[in-house]
Amino acid sequence: MPRQHSKTKRAPVIHGLMRRVTESRPAAILYELWKEGPISRGVLAERMGLNLPTVSAVVQDLIKAGDLVEEGFATSTGGRKAQLLDVNPRRGGVAAVEFSSHGILSASSDMKGRLHNHVIRPFSLSSGRDAAIEAMVEAIEDQKLFLKEDEGLDLARIGVVVSGLVDESRGMSLRFPRFEDWQDVPIVEILEERFSVPVHLSSHVIGTTLAECTFGRFKELKNYVYVHLGPGLAAGIVIDGYVYRGNKSTVGEFGHLTVDDNGPVCYCGNYGCLETVASDWALIAQAEQALRDGVQSHIPEHLDDTGQITPLAIFQAAEMGDRLAGNIIDRAGHYLGTALAGFVNLFAPEAIVFGGSMAEEGERLIKAIRHTMKRRALEPLEHDVQVDLCSFGPQAGVVGAVAIALHTHYMGFEES
Repeated sequence: MPRQHSKTKRAPVIHGLMRRVTESRPAAILYELWKEGPISRGVLAERMGLNLPTVSAVVQDLIKAGDLVEEGFATSTGGRKAQLLDVNPRRGGVAAVEFSSHGILSASSDMKGRLHNHVIRPFSLSSGRDAAIEAMVEAIEDQKLFLKEDEGLDLARIGVVVSGLVDESRGMSLRFPRFEDWQDVPIVEILEERFSVPVHLSSHVIGTTLAECTFGRFKELKNYVYVHLGPGLAAGIVIDGYVYRGNKSTVGEFGHLTVDDNGPVCYCGNYGCLETVASDWALIAQAEQALRDGVQSHIPEHLDDTGQITPLAIFQAAEMGDRLAGNIIDRAGHYLGTALAGFVNLFAPEAIVFGGSMAEEGERLIKAIRHTMKRRALEPLEHDVQVDLCSFGPQAGVVGAVAIALHTHYMGFEES
């Protein structure tokens, strides 16, 4: 059975990916096996810097408690095959929710983080705060039912990632971009009241960055930047293997760097923010204005089913050689590349990893970013920077919600 939830006691927010062994050996061992398992006792002892008898004693207690399982054997090197260990994936289930301007995406997972049952719920911000909260509740109810009926698991944790500013320590979504009705929403309190299990909240960019560190192709890198390109622009920073969290985890507002003092006014009240010239809604606004001004373009040939211009329409028109579409994309790439050149000069990252709808659809945009970054960053620092797409495509947010929930669970693990 899942551990009983207590509303009076919550594991503290822990900055970074690895808990010190001296704080809690069971927590450290569970965390290492969650990320790296299945591995043997010997490999685990080596990775943890502990002697084998110590590891074996803790492991035996965790197996008895049902938190670890023995799972298969390592490949033989000539002697006896070593027994492999892993966290018990059936210790409970996780419901994961991503709330963004694109809607509400949910999924469920076991305690290892294997995802099932991806569901997209379209949602309009014009419906208001209460409708948004109820839509999240309904999504979690659906995942709870799926876990019980299809997987035979009880709901043990809920992970939520939302766009905008988040105060993790208070479990509160502070601001949501272009959603005036959404301010200081106590998401954790609301959902814990409803479901009586621990709820873990983070910003979208922190969640997706943690997902890359935990499950992604870049988990072995120590220093890199994750950049989300969509309706909002955000950046997650990994330093020496740690996701940098900033004060109250409100880090990552890449889109509010000022790039043009004479630029458009931003919803934040500033002028010339990066989001006003290089987010997906900024590209759409530029295309719509140009068409109203009589500029000839193939963009209207690629409208979506509702007859609206989308970033995909602009990208598709650019592929056909449309001059307006190409210029809009190249201009956005110039601003983004200039900003990221500053990141390269400041942090000397091993990689810049792009995610979000514009990254997935906009090969030309990524090329434009790289071109400007190459010209603007210091050559010795830029030369070795790997530029690539994130590991999870459109599922990055909901994978991040699972990562947040399980990361907090295993970091804050306490013995019964």
